[in-house]
Amino acid sequence: MADVPMALMTVTIPGESPGIARAAEALGVAPDALDTAFGVVAIDPSRHLYAVQVREDALPPAGKNAKGFKGPFANPRIEPYGPTRR
Repeated sequence: MADVPMALMTVTIPGESPGIARAAEALGVAPDALDTAFGVVAIDPSRHLYAVQVREDALPPAGKNAKGFKGPFANPRIEPYGPTRR
C-alpha cells in the first residue's frame, strides 16, 4: 500500500480498542481501504477518538453529513532533526 496515496483521518468509534473493520465501518469505506500497517491509533480513547490512514481514492465525502470523522489531515514524515548523538 506504500505506493497508493493515503490520507490521515480521525474517527470517533465508541467502545473499547476498535480494529480496522470497525474503523472502516465508521468511515463508510471497505476495510481494505485502510492501511493495516498503520492500524488504528488512539488519539484520545476517553473521547473514543482514533486516527487511521485511508486510500485517497476511497475517502468518504466531506461536508455537513460527515458524522463521526474529520480530515483529511497532513501526515508529514517524522525524522530526526540535526546530527544524531552517539
